[in-house]
Amino acid sequence: MACIPLAPPREPHPVEPYFYKTTFVSYDHEPLYALGAMLGVEDAPGVLKLIDAVGHVGLDAMTAGVVLAWATEAFERGLVSETETGGLRPRWGDVAVYGEMIRRVADRKTEFYRVLGLGVRVAAERYGGEEFALHIGGNEMPGYHTGPGALLTYLSGARHSHLDSAGYALDQEALRQGTEIAPENLAQKLLAEETRRQVLSSLVVCFFARGLYDPETIRDCLGALGMEWDETALVRLGEDVLRRKHAFKVREGFDLGELKIPERALITPAPGGPVSEGKLRQALGEMKRWLEGEHGLEGQA
Repeated sequence: MACIPLAPPREPHPVEPYFYKTTFVSYDHEPLYALGAMLGVEDAPGVLKLIDAVGHVGLDAMTAGVVLAWATEAFERGLVSETETGGLRPRWGDVAVYGEMIRRVADRKTEFYRVLGLGVRVAAERYGGEEFALHIGGNEMPGYHTGPGALLTYLSGARHSHLDSAGYALDQEALRQGTEIAPENLAQKLLAEETRRQVLSSLVVCFFARGLYDPETIRDCLGALGMEWDETALVRLGEDVLRRKHAFKVREGFDLGELKIPERALITPAPGGPVSEGKLRQALGEMKRWLEGEHGLEGQA
C-alpha cells in the first residue's frame, strides 16, 4: 500500500452531457481530518474537492482546515460577521462556502482573509476565540488527539510535528494496557524516541520504515560502507543533534516552560479521558531539564 493514495473524482461537464472531468487527488489522514472531520464535511466527494482546492492554490491542508474551523465557530459566536467574511456564511459541512473561502484566503484581497492566511493564532489574536484556536506556538494541530503523549509531541518536538516523537503511539499502548504513564516517564520515552529519529532522519530513512532500522541494522549498513558506529555512539549522536536543534530554538526565543496549551485540546476528551494540564507541565519540565540542564548543552558548556 502506498503512503499517499489517489482518488479520481469525476465532475460532469457544465454543458456537454456525456463528458466528465477526472481529477486525481492525493490524500492521507491529515487532509481528511483537517478538511473533512474538522469542518463537518461527511461526504467523500466534498472532502476531495476541498483537498484539491487547497492544493490548487498552494495552501497547507492542515492549516487551512483548522483556520476554516476557527472561522466557522467565530462566525457562530458573533466574533466575526458577514462584514468580515464578505457576505459568506460559513457553516459546518458547507463545501461550497469553504471552497470560496479557500480561494479568498489565497487571493488576500481583504483584511479578514489576509489575516486568515497568517494562521489561526494571528486570527484569534485579532478577532478573539483563542480558547478554540487549535495551535501550538502558531503551528496548527494535526489530527491525533490520542492523549498526553500526542500533545507533548506537538509541544516539545523539534519541528512540533506529530512525527517528531510519535506520542500518539505511547497513548495507544497505554490505552490497550489500561495503564497511565507517569509524566516523567512519558517525557523520557518521548525524548528517547525523538533521539532515535534524529539518526533515522540523518540517514534519510522514511519514518514509516523505522521498525526495520533497529540499531543493529543501522550499524551493519554503515559498517558495509566502512563506517564504524556502535549502538552507544548512535544514541549519543541522536542526543547531540536533538539538543543542538533545541538550543537553536532557545536562542530564537523558544521556552518549553512558557508554551500555551490550547484550551479546546484540554477539555475535549481523548480516548483515555481529558488530559491534565498539570501533568503536561510536569513532563515539559522534565524535558527542559534533559535538553537544557545538567545533561543538556548548557551543562556541557
